[in-house]
Amino acid sequence: MCSKKLATGILFVLLLFLFFLLLLFPSFKDVLEGGIITLSPSFQEEQDKEEEKEKEVEEREGVFSPGPLVKEDNAIVDGLLTERGIMRETNNHRENDGLAPLKKDDELDEVARIKLDNMIDKGYFAHISPSGKGVADIAEEVGYDYLIIGDNLARGNYKDDEDVVSAWMESPGHKENIMDERYEDIGIAVKKEPYEGRGIWMAVQVFGMPVSACPEVNKSLLERVEEKKEEAEDLKMEKESLKKEIEEMERGEAYVNKVEEYNDLVDAYNSLVDSLDSLIGEYNHQVKLREECINK
Repeated sequence: MCSKKLATGILFVLLLFLFFLLLLFPSFKDVLEGGIITLSPSFQEEQDKEEEKEKEVEEREGVFSPGPLVKEDNAIVDGLLTERGIMRETNNHRENDGLAPLKKDDELDEVARIKLDNMIDKGYFAHISPSGKGVADIAEEVGYDYLIIGDNLARGNYKDDEDVVSAWMESPGHKENIMDERYEDIGIAVKKEPYEGRGIWMAVQVFGMPVSACPEVNKSLLERVEEKKEEAEDLKMEKESLKKEIEEMERGEAYVNKVEEYNDLVDAYNSLVDSLDSLIGEYNHQVKLREECINK
């Protein structure tokens, strides 16, 4: 009985103490409800900011750049990424799906390295740099002639090559780049970026379909088409002028000669038009074959 009274008394004193504490320190309640304060910046917040920047940049035709991939788990992992391993894992996924493996390309390797170094040096993580350049611009500067080009970016504490490629494969846009059958070449760059006194991995994949992958359109055909068009236009004007002259002439020997001249001109014009139609047909056929190859 005595112990019950003692326990009740202690509980009453604790409640009374808490009541006075809340009265004396109004901010104490706020501290209790405030949650844990995180000092490290959120990767997701950085990602959202970069994606907002990229929405302002108009997409270029033939360039495929899904939003950069950020691993939100900031736990320190003693991982290791390698260019050779990422290429191996990437081609494993392609070959398992019956696709041809990608070939390592020196120029695309350089594009990937330039892109990666630029992101680290300029302190951003996005497909478009603060100066407005993307991999397509870098590829043009390096001299890689492409029909289509794409890039995958990743940043985070990935434990190995399989881990980062699996993360890309779980993202529809990045997977589409990896599994696009039109690509033939690949360039890769990986590096640890200094971050809060430690390193964090960054990886870049650049995919390319070279111009040699599809049949070229004969440029001389287009030049000949333009030349024939000019010739046809000149003949047409000459023909119409001669016709008008004949209509104003009186019948006679001179009239007959002009009519014969006009008929010869009509035959030459019709022959030129037939030749022009044939050239245009061949040019359009080559353009169609090239477009079908690019969009297969």
